Amino acid sequence: MLRRANVANQVGTALIRAVALWGLVAALATPARAAPAPAPLLQVVRAQAAVAYRGEQIVVAWNGATRADASLVRIEHDPPAWTRLDYVPLGPSRRWTVIRSGTVELRFDPLQLTGTTGRAGVDEDDFEAARLPWLLQNYRVVTAQDALLGRKATRLELAPVAHDRPTHRLTVDDETGVVLRSERAGPDGSLGEVTAFLKFEIMPVGWRRGAVIPSGLHLTPREPVRAASAADIVRVLGGPPAGVAVPAGFHKTGEYLTGDGPVVQTIYSDGLSTLVVYERRGSVASPPQGSQVVATPSGPIWVQRLGLRTLVHWSHTGRVLTMVGEVSRPSLLAAAERTGIASAPRLWDRLLAWLQELIP
Repeated sequence: MLRRANVANQVGTALIRAVALWGLVAALATPARAAPAPAPLLQVVRAQAAVAYRGEQIVVAWNGATRADASLVRIEHDPPAWTRLDYVPLGPSRRWTVIRSGTVELRFDPLQLTGTTGRAGVDEDDFEAARLPWLLQNYRVVTAQDALLGRKATRLELAPVAHDRPTHRLTVDDETGVVLRSERAGPDGSLGEVTAFLKFEIMPVGWRRGAVIPSGLHLTPREPVRAASAADIVRVLGGPPAGVAVPAGFHKTGEYLTGDGPVVQTIYSDGLSTLVVYERRGSVASPPQGSQVVATPSGPIWVQRLGLRTLVHWSHTGRVLTMVGEVSRPSLLAAAERTGIASAPRLWDRLLAWLQELIP
């Protein structure tokens, strides 16, 4: 069955990237024609690989109309080999730390010294030649002069042409290109995430060259995610993947497996927002906890709001599909209906699916 942990991990990873402001500089794609990029936007893309700094951020993410999760994040960044993010939640949540050292990424509880380790993302390099043109096609970019923390800055607003995904507002330091403040608002205008530096200090490159990973950590390797070949996909799904009709402006950037399956993850991008489709064999959908059913003329779809993200879950032609992305509920429901939805299963079908899951 689709692991709810996979969806939660995807959402958690996206939040980490939003905090570090690297979600803007990650993906694989092919070039397309677009208007020239504003210079401050190119500065943002290049800053992570060129600028060393340290500071402290406040991060707030809304999970509904009234609930918000807030953290202080202490940052050390020394490209290309060292980044440390120490999260101190302003609430009951546990503290946690992320360290990226070379090609290794660690996530752990700094008090319990337990966590996970895996390969760090290395997908920023081709953003400028590949994903940036899509961003410029799908978003209108407006710039204005600004100032923050006593520093000259440029304010960027990236407003979606399709109006069904978040608007991003960035305050970019003119000297370095580092994003000093970031806001993401949903299609209805409500704030979804805010990240802002409270303290920011430029450092010389190499200032954390001698940094080491803390001793005494008890880390569990994360199950590796690897690119899936056509043969892998046929083996896991028993045939080619479903033709998912994703919203306009999104392009497939890769297909992946966690371990040997049984779920195929397909990643799509519009240049800024990411959409993930999880697909597995099955005829009976297993609704994620907390989702609500929506009846359609073809069959049921389960929907769940995850902050700025929406999750839709349904069955189609012997497959169970879950789509998660920073896209409005109506847009993802329409994408599911264009793809095709199986009718509600009979009691016998549910019983058979339950028995199949019991048999290893």
